[in-house]
Amino acid sequence: MIAIVAALDAELSALERRARVRPCPSPPYLAIGEGTLAGRRVLLVRTGMGRARAQEATAVLIQRHNPEAILSIGFAGSLVGGLRAAQLVIARQVYALEEPIDEGPLAVSNGLACDPALVELAVAAARQRGLAFCEGASLTVPQVVSQPELKERIGHSLPIEMVEMESYWVGRVAADQGVPFLIARAVLDEVGDRLPDLPNIVDETGTVARSRALRQLLSRPQEAPGLIRLTASARRASQRLAVFAEAFVDIFAASHSPEKQQ
Repeated sequence: MIAIVAALDAELSALERRARVRPCPSPPYLAIGEGTLAGRRVLLVRTGMGRARAQEATAVLIQRHNPEAILSIGFAGSLVGGLRAAQLVIARQVYALEEPIDEGPLAVSNGLACDPALVELAVAAARQRGLAFCEGASLTVPQVVSQPELKERIGHSLPIEMVEMESYWVGRVAADQGVPFLIARAVLDEVGDRLPDLPNIVDETGTVARSRALRQLLSRPQEAPGLIRLTASARRASQRLAVFAEAFVDIFAASHSPEKQQ
């Protein structure tokens, strides 16, 4: 059984509809659901945002459900030109910044490799569904990278295609427990896009705080066009992740069938 892990409701929304997810018993700080993709049982896990929640959720997931593999999905910011909104990035390697980004050099962790066999299955799944994708590396950071100038700085400093906030820590726990893992993310914002300045509209559990978002938007109406574009991009990215995940589960299951292994 594959467990599919993401931080936010929005990242899992299209996949939950496709998989017809049913809630599983889980701790109050963690949302785990069971569903079916390509005729196969899967778990969908919403961890919430950031390192601590990603690590704790992954540890609980492995302890309680012992998945065959973990697929970390979600949105990402592009660090390079040519990566367009909703395009899929399949990571072969993931790195982390443990400290907030400042003006000094970027102190990047040693890289963590995704399982090579899962990467090849992911590439086959993306090609099977005709999805626009690239292979590359991801950087997990402790803060939202919203400014184009900062994304350009990171992209010029490191051979990395995208930035996000959880995948390294999911992968670190999985690797320590001997569970194969894969990272596949869809671009939410391109390198030249500036994210709306509406802080804390997503709470730590990964749920949009709608009343807080409305209050902030009423006080900053100039951010409305950017929020509308971001919402549309998130919808496309979530759909792209759902299509990819279903194809990946199908190919993974076929590759692990008794007939295939003989």
